[in-house]
Amino acid sequence: MIYDEIDRQILEILNQDGRTKFTTIAKRIKRTEGTVRNRVRRLREKGVIQGFRVITDPENLGFERQAIIRFQMEPSYEAYSQLDRLPYICGKQSCKLLSLYRSNGESSFMLEVLSKNKQDLDFFVSELSKFNGIEDIEILVKEEKIYDHLS
Repeated sequence: MIYDEIDRQILEILNQDGRTKFTTIAKRIKRTEGTVRNRVRRLREKGVIQGFRVITDPENLGFERQAIIRFQMEPSYEAYSQLDRLPYICGKQSCKLLSLYRSNGESSFMLEVLSKNKQDLDFFVSELSKFNGIEDIEILVKEEKIYDHLS
């Protein structure tokens, strides 16, 4: 999808605050409210804008640990089918599975997990390590936020 300078300006404003009113955006980019409304609708229809959401601070919600877990897994349907159990395992402890990505490079998969404490994260990782076909697990615990374009 090709978008122009007007779309880029609208997206920049919405990325800073997704609640910005169309009339406010229109004034800032010197366009009509109707133009902004139509552009946002088109960007949503084309999948450029996938939605609007509230971004919370995990620490303020009581999650002490934020981790990225990278792991390799034997490439088979039987091995991959175990991944459906991850939300259940996380639900047994005070943790939350945010995302699971298939990746390239050294690791086959990456998970992002929040946990209330170190013990809950350790339990989750120990359960993951019991999956058939797991070849390697690396845990990267987030220590300090230095930059986040959403902040």
